[in-house]
Amino acid sequence: MSFVHPGWLALLLVLPFILLGAILTDRGRSRAWQRLVAPRLRSQLVKQESSLKRWLSIGLAMFGSALLILVIARPYSGETITTEEIRTRNILLAIDTSRSMLVRDGSPDRMATAKAIALELLEEFPNDRVGVIAFSGASVLMAPLTIDHTAVHETISQLDTDVIPSGGSNLPAAVTLAIETFEKTNQKANALVLISDGEDHSDQTDLAAAAIRESETTVCAIGVGSKNGGIIPDYQRPDQKFRDISGQTVLSQLNDGALDTLARAGKGSYYPASSGVGGSIASTLKSLKQNEQQGRTTTIPNETYQWFLFPGVLLLILSMLVRSRLFRAPPRMVKNTATLALLSVLCLTSQTSVHAAALERGKQAYERRDYQDALKLFQHALNEVDDDDLPAVQFAIGSSAYRLRKWEQSNKAFSMALLSNDPALQENSHYNLAQSLFRSGLQTLRSELAGEMGFFQILNSIFGQMFDSAQATDKEQKTISKEDLNKVITSWEDAISHYQAAIDLNPKNIRAKSNQKNVQRLLDLLKQGQNGTEQDQGEDTSSEQSQDSGDDQQKSDQQGDGQGDNPDQDPKDPSGKGNQDSPDDPKNNDGPENKNPEQPENQPEQNQLERKEGESDEAYAARILKENADAETRPVQRRLLHLRRPAKDW
Repeated sequence: MSFVHPGWLALLLVLPFILLGAILTDRGRSRAWQRLVAPRLRSQLVKQESSLKRWLSIGLAMFGSALLILVIARPYSGETITTEEIRTRNILLAIDTSRSMLVRDGSPDRMATAKAIALELLEEFPNDRVGVIAFSGASVLMAPLTIDHTAVHETISQLDTDVIPSGGSNLPAAVTLAIETFEKTNQKANALVLISDGEDHSDQTDLAAAAIRESETTVCAIGVGSKNGGIIPDYQRPDQKFRDISGQTVLSQLNDGALDTLARAGKGSYYPASSGVGGSIASTLKSLKQNEQQGRTTTIPNETYQWFLFPGVLLLILSMLVRSRLFRAPPRMVKNTATLALLSVLCLTSQTSVHAAALERGKQAYERRDYQDALKLFQHALNEVDDDDLPAVQFAIGSSAYRLRKWEQSNKAFSMALLSNDPALQENSHYNLAQSLFRSGLQTLRSELAGEMGFFQILNSIFGQMFDSAQATDKEQKTISKEDLNKVITSWEDAISHYQAAIDLNPKNIRAKSNQKNVQRLLDLLKQGQNGTEQDQGEDTSSEQSQDSGDDQQKSDQQGDGQGDNPDQDPKDPSGKGNQDSPDDPKNNDGPENKNPEQPENQPEQNQLERKEGESDEAYAARILKENADAETRPVQRRLLHLRRPAKDW
């Protein structure tokens, strides 16, 4: 037998003391009568109660209380795992973001009308998976299929005609992307809602209709705009009118023919834009079959407290009946009433303190640094607490996962804790989430050193990795891929934003200000190193070509100067140059054959990164930041990509 809250079993230790108190009370009462009444008159003046009834009543009360304590501890035998079943459909909203959506024949224009209709449709399908596709000359999946409608709402609100740089209007491309997205789900309950003015410059509407019929996708279309149309605006021109490549103004009108063709191919309907179009679309898709999807899994213990509750209550009642009389004086009845009141309090306490025990045990485990046990206890309590307490429990889960260096889990838990209405908890959640994001990025850079080195030591390690020569062997240096470097930059940028959120909630948060400043400095240096590496790659290519034209004698001279593949080179000199840059070296010259093609110009030497004698951590970090702030001074060459403007780009 196991207990949900075994901590309540400690109350059993109180029962022996109660029994001892009853014994001492009985002895004291007997001695008082002995001092007050003479032995020869005691049998006549004192009517003693039967000791058997008294001790039997006490024994029954003790056993009944013990059983009720077991009830409070919530005994259980086995567990039942339940999984929620959610019935959903896949619905993609394809919204036209071409330039023609700026025509002001809507309220105020077609783009605003399309976004309003999309938000109305989002409210009509609260339990379905909804995604967003933006299309003009090309199509982009802006929001994947998800039940997180808050994220979808945010995506729709940010749509405009600049989200896709390619101009034009390509309805078939949006249909193709939607079908590909539906095929990845391996489900049949799929629906596509097109919101557009019907402009189509691809002339492939029939092919798109055939693809819809083949995929059995339900399609509904909503036309925004009017038959009369309007001139497409261009606010960068003096006359604020958009012109094509021939210099003519463009009149855009609603073309419902293409939209109606696609809707009929998908066995749906075409609707002109109106205030109640969301309800019409919902009615059309009502017959669409829903898919069953597994939701949250809940573990419920099979409690057996009822086997102890009834006997415990029965024993307490018997303990009162043993000493009762049919015509008992009122004071005695008061005692029985008090006993019943105590019984009621015990029964109520067993339910009101159920949830507090798991959190208390998790807190105790956290305080004794048993973070693994604390994480399990907090996760177990997550399914039992009220919705108002969920953010606090998520914060505790994030703190435990942070201590265990489970950065992904801690990031998720701290993000959930941000939903709290408590400003203090929001501040701590923002701060801890920023810390976790910074640590996760740091682990990507130096996974083997992140837990052992101090902040300024890791800073030195990062600089050494960024500025070391590319000729160092793999055993001496670990390179960072571009993908990992971008992940680190993203994590640190998010960390800086969450530090700022914590500062906004509490301007006196000195730790957040200090950490934000340090992370910003590291991020700037990391971006400088990334930009310098990209520039040096172009120069390395030209240098390598010039080196390949040299002869074997030239290669031997380079090895003699310390630039060859010498396995015994000093690890403290990763560039492999030795002292060749000394002004007294007659072999030193500025020719390309004597320069390391992989060594960037204007980069700090390795000895600049070494700590000076007696230099503190703070002074060392400040010196490194100052010396390397402008390590890369060469301007980036501007490369313009000239594209030919298409005939129809609206």
